[in-house]
Amino acid sequence: MNEFENFFNLSTDPMTIADANGKIVHANSVYTAITGWSVDELKATSYWDLIHPDDHAKARTALQTVKAGHPVFALEYRFLCKDGSYKTFIANLSGNKKSEHLYAISRLKEGQVVPYIMVANAAPVAVMIIDTNGAIIHANQLAESMFGYEAGELQGKSIEELIPARLRKKHKIHRGEYQSNPVNRPMGSQYNLKGLKKNGMEIRVDIALNPLHEQNELYVACSILDITEKITTAELALNLERENLRLAQLAQRDPLTQAYNRRTMEELFPKIAEECKRQNRSVSTIMLDVDNFKIFNDSYGHQTGDQLLKELAYIAQNHIRENDILVRYGGEEFFIIMPNCTPRQASEVAERIRSSLEKDMTSGHKITASLGISTYSFSSDLESADEVLEKLIEQSDQALYQAKDKGRNRFQHFSSI
Repeated sequence: MNEFENFFNLSTDPMTIADANGKIVHANSVYTAITGWSVDELKATSYWDLIHPDDHAKARTALQTVKAGHPVFALEYRFLCKDGSYKTFIANLSGNKKSEHLYAISRLKEGQVVPYIMVANAAPVAVMIIDTNGAIIHANQLAESMFGYEAGELQGKSIEELIPARLRKKHKIHRGEYQSNPVNRPMGSQYNLKGLKKNGMEIRVDIALNPLHEQNELYVACSILDITEKITTAELALNLERENLRLAQLAQRDPLTQAYNRRTMEELFPKIAEECKRQNRSVSTIMLDVDNFKIFNDSYGHQTGDQLLKELAYIAQNHIRENDILVRYGGEEFFIIMPNCTPRQASEVAERIRSSLEKDMTSGHKITASLGISTYSFSSDLESADEVLEKLIEQSDQALYQAKDKGRNRFQHFSSI
């Protein structure tokens, strides 16, 4: 069933579809309940045989207006019912793009609440009618079943009894606001409405509101759909998607520092290598190690050491480039992959990190780090991505220890000499 068919069949407004000549081709159950005609009987009859003769002129004018591509609002006409009486409708008319069909969405004229009860009983959805005090004056069988009540039990109850206790005060305020400006409100206007069944179970509902008038009194017809299963299914799917995303992120990240782990590094590097090779660019890497970390850990404890590593990773992440990748390589060692990066650019990144660690630590502990840099130029296809990564790690590690041999707290480019 498409969206329009769903709206047409579930609407609590009387609706018809006619062809360009005024012949009825379809009517919903609300229209047939009010008029007493079956759909087949209406289809076998022209509108003009059922519309009061005195209303033919304005109805024909409205039809021509719709054929010209313009909607008509609030057309009042009298329609012949099967019992021989006339009921007065107020209709909004529109046509489809080719003007092949005329769509009429109607409502009963004021002063016809009692006939609407007949509509409620014939409606394919749960319907309740409430008065200005919020008392339920009628509930159809589907409404009673939805909320778990026996026949007649809902009549006279306050509509707030069908609302969870924590929401009743708010609902009463909203009800008062609606009564001060009663308009048709279709389903889909709100998505987070909750109802309360007789057994205390909460359900999620979607509600359409239609104002009715009887002797200067306002009544409201509430059409209700139980969308609990639909909402629950959607929420479960969303929660599952979030959980899968969380697990995927956990699988990629080091839980302490939130830097990428080595497995993710090995998965990402072939793509990086392929792109650098395609652009004939270099890739540079940095191996970073906290100076004298074992002494620090022994002096301040592993918990303080962990906090230091978290802060170090945060600082490093803020000083690498947007497309660079920070990896926790192991212990106090971090590995940084920098695509499309020259040795000079790698030096600038390394110095930013080194100087920031030396002066920006908020933990109150002074630390330094040594960094080793290696660069690889993709000038041939002789080596695989795995071989290139292995070489970069090895050379960055050697450069790191060259930096430590020169006094620590510095960066060093790889040199085979």
